[in-house]
Amino acid sequence: MKRRDLLAATAAAFAANSAKAQTTSDHSAPKAPGETGLTGPLHTVTIITPDLPALARLYRDGLGMTLTGPADLSADTRNILAAAWGLPAGLKWQMYVLRRPEVPMAAQIRVLETATPTPAIRKSWNRQEPGPYGMGFPNTDVESWDKQISALGFKRATPEIERFGLKRPDGTPYDVLEATFDGPEFLRAIAISRRDGMKQVGDVDPVTGRGGPGYATQVVTDMDAMVKFLTNVMDYEVRTDRIWTAYAVPFRFITAYARGVQNGHVALAAYDVKDTVPGTGIAPRPPHRGMAMWSFQTESLAKVEARAAAAGVGVAGRHDKINSPDLGPRRAVTIHAPNGFLVEIFERID
Repeated sequence: MKRRDLLAATAAAFAANSAKAQTTSDHSAPKAPGETGLTGPLHTVTIITPDLPALARLYRDGLGMTLTGPADLSADTRNILAAAWGLPAGLKWQMYVLRRPEVPMAAQIRVLETATPTPAIRKSWNRQEPGPYGMGFPNTDVESWDKQISALGFKRATPEIERFGLKRPDGTPYDVLEATFDGPEFLRAIAISRRDGMKQVGDVDPVTGRGGPGYATQVVTDMDAMVKFLTNVMDYEVRTDRIWTAYAVPFRFITAYARGVQNGHVALAAYDVKDTVPGTGIAPRPPHRGMAMWSFQTESLAKVEARAAAAGVGVAGRHDKINSPDLGPRRAVTIHAPNGFLVEIFERID
């Protein structure tokens, strides 16, 4: 899609949703507060890596998450999970979990450490390369967090902390600060803070002012197909759809949320074909290293499967009864998003 067409499409999307968007004081606020959707906010992000210490250095030592594991999994449980996630029988792996216990609504990170390296989903941190890009960590003091992470040797993606001037639906301005770091597996960690009285993009610890992961993001080549997947299958709602022009190369940017909540969202970026940097060609799903899967909880797995079937989305894997430390007792299915990314939907059971 050419930039002119991209701008026109986004303008049309804004016009179609303007009545609802203007009823809130925040573009990220629910369109209908108190509403409940079929699937909840982003629950778990799965990263596959052969180098757990590198991930621990960033997410535990730098971002302050709590690391547990390896998980004690029975042979049967390992086989069931491997089949549902597409892990080959001969691949040896261990499961770890990164959590922020003081912020219950923050997403968790499930780490699958492989005994041998698998093909990489990404080859660079270039934001114009398609594929899973990174996660955002809301906080109230970007400068402090920036110093802590930099001291560990992680490189900031820009020379200085970035400041973006945005506007509320009523036109009044506010600032957003971002410190974006190059992390393991060519994934970026974004320390993000909204200023001027705006609610953060996810819950934060009232003591430290730090939270997250508050969202995860991908760069995609077919935005419309991904939006249809999120809305028609996942029952998510799009709350922002704009052309982001703060960088030299503009891109379309959308945020999608579970209905009724203001945390755990997903963000997608799409560039004009001429501005897209070729990627690895490796499918963004297990067993490939990098961000390979997102997990969401539902109250009705049957309804999700029905919506997926109606949208022509087949089930990649399933388990009807399983219990493991990452998600607890549940039944689950895995499905492929239009870009091939693996999505896990689970329903808790007694």
